[in-house]
Amino acid sequence: MFTGVDILKTQKLKHHTKNTLYEQLANTIRKNIQDNIYKRGEQIPSEMEFHKTTGLSRSTIRKALNILTEEGLLTKVHGKGTFVSKTQRIEQNKSSFLSFTDNVERMGKTMTTKMVNAQITTSNKEQENFFNLPHQQKLIKITRIRYIDLNPICVETIWFTQLYKSLLHENLNGSLYSLLKNKYNVLPTIGKKVFGMSYADQNEASFLNVPSGSALMLIENYVNDSNNRPLHITYQVIRGDKFKYAVTE
Repeated sequence: MFTGVDILKTQKLKHHTKNTLYEQLANTIRKNIQDNIYKRGEQIPSEMEFHKTTGLSRSTIRKALNILTEEGLLTKVHGKGTFVSKTQRIEQNKSSFLSFTDNVERMGKTMTTKMVNAQITTSNKEQENFFNLPHQQKLIKITRIRYIDLNPICVETIWFTQLYKSLLHENLNGSLYSLLKNKYNVLPTIGKKVFGMSYADQNEASFLNVPSGSALMLIENYVNDSNNRPLHITYQVIRGDKFKYAVTE
């Protein structure tokens, strides 16, 4: 059923090397994805099938799969298994970049914002790595809809640490960066953008007036302040048929 399992039989993992066994397995699976042996959206072998093929323990296999899941190459679906992600991620480190509002203003259009929700949530491993936090800490999560000339274009989800807890009591329907500057004397300056593609869930489809499952542009922002301290993570899902993103060097 899974051609990638047969290929693993010919790729022996080495016990006497600086790379751990789970890192070697992750590298092998990653190469199979890059070589299109495991295709986008396709289910990969289960932990048990990898165990039978490689002889590795299931805990070692699980570590390898977790690495690739955190990288965004794999997606785990409860009750079904693990699949190659349909989203293609392109990472770009920037010393500076245009904000969503800046891009809209360059188009000569008007940006408005509507807050959907602001709440306390629990961090995941990716967020903990970026914010340098211990396991399962409380974060501030803000969800907003961005409009261009009154047309919904983007669903934006933003995470901050507890340092910015008072944002929960602010009017978040305007410029968030202006609020950070005026209230906290904080300026976002550098960071990383990850460009990819996602598919609208029911909430996103309702917010953006598109059919559920529609392809959307996905932009992940990992932003530091002027002192190079982690400031926020933002996920933006955007109607690509209505908006083009400009990046300046």
